[in-house]
Amino acid sequence: MSQATSDIVGSTGADFTLTIDAATIIKAKLIVTNKPDTDLTVSSNNREVTVPSLPAGDSVVSLALVWAPGDTDATIDVGTVTTGSVRTASPKHTIDLGDTPGFVELFGS
Repeated sequence: MSQATSDIVGSTGADFTLTIDAATIIKAKLIVTNKPDTDLTVSSNNREVTVPSLPAGDSVVSLALVWAPGDTDATIDVGTVTTGSVRTASPKHTIDLGDTPGFVELFGS
């Protein structure tokens, strides 16, 4: 992974939510190399996850997803940014229909 290929790029320590527009998120965890996985909070609408502090460098959010009939690929986006700056790739990346877990690649700089 790198900043050029990540789904979401932001300033290290940024507090933000990431969103998807299809599927239902059952569970989410932040995966950082050489650190324990961290459970993340999933919103009540089951399509938004809070990342409380974007790690430096590469990290991944793993999403346990349930796909419903009629769902399409899930577009990855940024919701609310509380601190720092965060942006999505252009064009926005997607999680393919049926993938579970789905992965969102992050890069903090």
